[in-house]
Amino acid sequence: MSEKQSVPEEEFGIGAVVERTGLTAPSIRMWEKRYNVVEPRRSETNRRLYSLADVERLTLLKRLTDRGHSIRTIAQLDTDQLKKRLGDSMQANQSREVLEGVLKPAKIVLVGMGLENFVRDEELFGVQVVGEFGDLDEAKETDILAKADLLVISTESLFPEILPTLRNLVERTGVARVIIVYRFISKKTATVLAKSISGVTLVKAPVTASQIRRECLVQLNEIRGEGYPLRFTDPGPVPDRLYDAEQLIRLARLSSAVECECPQHMASLLQSLCAFEKYSDDCEDRNPEDALLHSYLHRTTAKARRSMEEALRHLILTEGIDFE
Repeated sequence: MSEKQSVPEEEFGIGAVVERTGLTAPSIRMWEKRYNVVEPRRSETNRRLYSLADVERLTLLKRLTDRGHSIRTIAQLDTDQLKKRLGDSMQANQSREVLEGVLKPAKIVLVGMGLENFVRDEELFGVQVVGEFGDLDEAKETDILAKADLLVISTESLFPEILPTLRNLVERTGVARVIIVYRFISKKTATVLAKSISGVTLVKAPVTASQIRRECLVQLNEIRGEGYPLRFTDPGPVPDRLYDAEQLIRLARLSSAVECECPQHMASLLQSLCAFEKYSDDCEDRNPEDALLHSYLHRTTAKARRSMEEALRHLILTEGIDFE
């Protein structure tokens, strides 16, 4: 009786894998090279041959990335872990669908490192993250970008060369507002950016997760309309301080040497405004309405502080006070 011969495992060329998974060939190759998600066998003619397990794994990865998971965060999960993650994601999506008519969740795409603390409170803030990418290059190379309301980007530096990439992301996602958290940028780049892309807000790092969430709420408040519980008119970005704490103390002391007491009074008012500005920025966020209110108070106070600073500067020049 002859021994039973084992049936060779079915293998697939990359064209068949593309058809079965919905991925494009360039995406598959990029995932292999950058994240080592699968290791296909090579034929004698150096063709990639994928097993059924490879196809299953790629299919799971595709379904998860379609739901907003970053390939960077799921690439090293095994097949069982991917299945569990997909199940949890589908259950969460079903819950959102049930609540959608009431909550009207805003859709956000996150690009860059350091935004993980923001997404942990997405249910609390009525936000659905529909895309998460490690950097601008990863977002640019992905085949499909979900439509969204807000694009949040974290990057070290901003140069004119990345403007085409930013415009591309804005067009593909269809967002109305963009928040860019950065560390370094030239005035020229900031000017070009503001003229090239509408609805851009620049936030200088370092920032806390609470500050990022609050900035998102301010922008979403502007685009959500009647679907959002509170409506505030955005006072605009927080202006830089013209006088620091030490300078205000010096002004208060210098004023005693001149007949006009206005510098002393104005320095005292500015010290109070600066204190409340910091207090409102540091306030704990208990819910979306609370966070939005604190952001409104912070920005409004900062705007008033800048007006007082400019008035103080005018007073110093008019009175000829030797401040330096």
